[in-house]
Amino acid sequence: MADSRHQLAFLDGLRGLASLWVLVGHAMFLTGYKIDIVAQPDMAVELFIIISGFLMAFHYQLREAREPWTDPNTWKVFWIRRFFRIAPLYYICLAAALWFGPDLWAARLEAASVMRGAMAETLTYSGRYLDQSITNILLHVSFLFGMTSTHNFRTALPDWSIGLEMQFYALFPFLMLIVMRFGWVIGMTILVAFAWVAGAWLDRNGFVIGAYSILAMKFHLFAAGMLIAMSIRAEGKMKWLLLIAACAVIFVPLGGGRSAMHRAIKIMVVLGFFALIYKDMLPALARRAVGALDALFSNRASRWIGDLSYGAYLIHLLVMLPVCGWLAATYPDMAAFPRFWAALALTIPITYGLAWLAYRYVELPGIALGRQVAGRFRKPNPVLA
Repeated sequence: MADSRHQLAFLDGLRGLASLWVLVGHAMFLTGYKIDIVAQPDMAVELFIIISGFLMAFHYQLREAREPWTDPNTWKVFWIRRFFRIAPLYYICLAAALWFGPDLWAARLEAASVMRGAMAETLTYSGRYLDQSITNILLHVSFLFGMTSTHNFRTALPDWSIGLEMQFYALFPFLMLIVMRFGWVIGMTILVAFAWVAGAWLDRNGFVIGAYSILAMKFHLFAAGMLIAMSIRAEGKMKWLLLIAACAVIFVPLGGGRSAMHRAIKIMVVLGFFALIYKDMLPALARRAVGALDALFSNRASRWIGDLSYGAYLIHLLVMLPVCGWLAATYPDMAAFPRFWAALALTIPITYGLAWLAYRYVELPGIALGRQVAGRFRKPNPVLA
């Protein structure tokens, strides 16, 4: 597995690209300047989801000898590590979003005031900024908000996807038990089919409103990443079968982005993922092209942006909303194009500066604490004892 881990350095760059895409997409939304796909940050979130599914399955395979999923202690270790990776910075940003909600709402109204037709749509989101109720706070602190149709889009953070991730983490040990019981191919078929039926029922009965934050609606994307991870151990034709399966699950008709263009982009993401992992198996010309892409995503700058991706994702709207509000109030006659670039020029350095501080002083200590707490549940390795 050491070689596999070396091959996966490009994931840092992909995470960094996805977080930057979300930031740019929201800047377009808040300034009125749009470039079709770039202005749809939900596509970047779906890239995050595929990466997350891949990493969870990959690390399962990496650790299964010393952390078997048949042992409930392994579940506790997994959940503790995931909680301390996600929760510390999220709670800080959640507190800021709730406390400054009215100010962020005022900035959102200012930003909308200079865009034709934007004010009416903006007014429908007042609860996202102004709900400081105990119910909203408790649902977000417990990460249960994503399972509701009333509070899944109820803070200034783009945190619907955080609730979705936590649902995936909560169920992951049980998903792996099913896969272990029936095998990768049959097990994943059962899981995707069950999620498809459950998601269709939820959607049809009005339980999916505001954001696709219920796991069943996006499980097929997690499954695509998991199938890619499974291919690392597969031999011969099984690798290509798993590639076909990872592409096939993209067509599950749930969640957003169901148009032919959106699905084509997600298929390209899956194929690109495979190409980056198995670039040495490609023909010479393709190998050079994919190798250049790998080098781009794996260089020091890309990996640095990748390290800051979680912080940038959580923090950017807390910065961008006041920036866009200030630009609209100070320069009301500025056209959308320069306002977009001015918003980026002001938001990016502040966001990534704060994300670096968060990574250094919140995320890394949180990860270390999670390992320390998880160590209490880890059984000693009999080989080392």
